[in-house]
Amino acid sequence: MAPSDPAAVLAENTRLRAERDGAFRQLAELNATLAKLADTVAGQNDRLDQVVAMLRRREAQLRRLEAENRKLRRDLGLPAEDAEDEPDPDDPPPAGPSAHSSSTTAPDAPTGRKDTSSSPSSMPSGKGKRPRTRGGRRPPPPHLPEDVERVPACACGRCGSDRVLKKDVLVSRKYDVVPSYVRCRTIEREIVVCADCGGRTTAEMPPMPWERSLFTSRFLAWLVVMKFVLLVPLDRIRRLLLSQGVDLAESTLVHLIAKAAQLADAVDGEHWKQLLAGSYLCFDGTGLKALVLGQSKAWDGYLEVFTRDALTVFQFDLTKHADRLEGRLRRFHGTMVCDAETRNRSQRRADRPIANCNAHPRRKFRDAEVAQPTLAAQGGRFLQAIYGLEARAQADGLRGDALQAFRRRWIGRVLRRFRTWLELVVKRPLPPSDPVRKAARYYLNHYEGLTAFVDDPSLPLDNNASEREFQHHAKLRLQSLFAGSPEGAHRWATLLGVVRTAQKVGVDVLAYLTWLFDRRGTHRDGFGLSAAEL
Repeated sequence: MAPSDPAAVLAENTRLRAERDGAFRQLAELNATLAKLADTVAGQNDRLDQVVAMLRRREAQLRRLEAENRKLRRDLGLPAEDAEDEPDPDDPPPAGPSAHSSSTTAPDAPTGRKDTSSSPSSMPSGKGKRPRTRGGRRPPPPHLPEDVERVPACACGRCGSDRVLKKDVLVSRKYDVVPSYVRCRTIEREIVVCADCGGRTTAEMPPMPWERSLFTSRFLAWLVVMKFVLLVPLDRIRRLLLSQGVDLAESTLVHLIAKAAQLADAVDGEHWKQLLAGSYLCFDGTGLKALVLGQSKAWDGYLEVFTRDALTVFQFDLTKHADRLEGRLRRFHGTMVCDAETRNRSQRRADRPIANCNAHPRRKFRDAEVAQPTLAAQGGRFLQAIYGLEARAQADGLRGDALQAFRRRWIGRVLRRFRTWLELVVKRPLPPSDPVRKAARYYLNHYEGLTAFVDDPSLPLDNNASEREFQHHAKLRLQSLFAGSPEGAHRWATLLGVVRTAQKVGVDVLAYLTWLFDRRGTHRDGFGLSAAEL
C-alpha cells in the first residue's frame, strides 16, 4: 500500500484518535485516583493531628502526676525515685570538733549501728536528691483555657508554588494573658401589665449582696480575693481601678470589706462551732497592730488561729490575757495542741488536756549545735527518728488503733531512750545557761504534753498546722502594716479564716465567695440555706 493512499491515511488517523481518547481516559482515571488519595491523606492528617493532640495531653498529665509524686515524696520525707541509697536516719552524722562538748557520748544516745530490734525494717531515708527542674522553660499547664490560632502555609517556601499538601502541624504553646477589667452589669427588668386586672408587675431583681447595692456579689468577692488571697492592699486596688477609669474612694473599699465580713460572719461562726465540737484543735497566736481611737500610735493587738484539718478560724483581741482565751474555749472539751506558754498552760482542765509542740524542742536542739555540736546533734537525732517513724506511719496510711499501736511500739521505745538521755544530760556539769541543758530541761518539764500524741492517734506531733497558717497572715501584715481599727482587725480575722478554709478544701475562692454572697444577700430567705449548708 502506497503511503499516499487516502484510505491508509484515514485508517491511521482513526487509530491515532482512538489512542488519544484512550490516553485521555487513563489520565482522567489517574486524576480521579489522585483526588481520592489526596482526600485520604487529608483524612489521615486530621486523624494524626487528633492522635498527636491526645498524646500531648497524656504527656502533660503524666508530667503533672510525676510532679505531684515528687512533692508527696518530699512531704513524706521519702527519697527521690532516682536517688542513690542513703544512710539510715538513725545513723548519726560525723561528729564535728567541739571545744565546748565532752568527748564522751552520753549513754543510750542513737549510735551508728542499725538496731533492728528497736526500729521498723525500713525507715525514711531523709532528704533525697531533688529532681532537676526546667526553671522558666516549663510549658503552660494543660488546664489553662486555650485560644487556638491557626497559621496556614499557602505556598512552598522553596519554589513559591501554591500547590501544597498538608503534611503535619507544628504546635507551640505559649503563655498569654487577658488583662482583668471592671465592667458594668446592666440589668433590664420587664414591667408588665395584667390584661385581667390591670395591675403592674416588675420582674424581680437578681441576687445582690444588699438592697440597692451598686456592686454585685462577684465584685465583692473579687475585692476579698485581691486583698486576702493575692495580698494587694486597698490603696493599690484603688489605683488599679483608677487606671481603668473607675474612681472609688478608699473609704468605699473599706465599706465593701466590712459588708463582705458581715455576710461571711455566719459561715465563720459555723466553722468555729465545728472546731469546738472536735476532739482536738491546733492553736497559736501572733501580733497584729490596730489603730485605736485616742491612741498616739498603733495598738499591739493579738491574732489567734485555731485550726484542724480543713477548718481554720482567726480571732482578734486587743490583749493577750488568759481569761479571754478561756472565754473562747469554755465550750471546748478536747485536746489543745499548742506551745508551752504560761497563757496556754493555764487552759489545762480535766476535760481539756494540753498537747505540746515537738517542733519547738527540735528547733532548740538545732540552734544549740552552735555551742554544743556533738551533744545537741545527739538530741536532734532522737527527734529526727521520732519524726521519721511518724512519716512512715502516715505514708502507710495508718489510722486509729493501728496508728496508736505503731506509735506505742516504735515511737514509745525511742521516747524511753530519749528520756534516759535527757536525764543524763541534765545531770551533767553544764552551766545553767547552756543551750543543750535548757533544751533538755524544757523537754523534761513538758514531757507529758510533748508525748501525748503516743496514746491519742488523732493528735499530730507538733503545732505546725497553725504556724503554717500565719505564713499567709505574715505576708498580708507586711503589705498592710496594721488594721485601721479594732473592728477592721475583726473583719480581717473573719475573712482570712473563711478564705483559708476555702483554700484548704480546694475550691475556687472567687467562685465560692460569689456563691456565698448571693445566698447571704437580698435573696437569703428565698434560698433558705443555713450557715452549716453554706
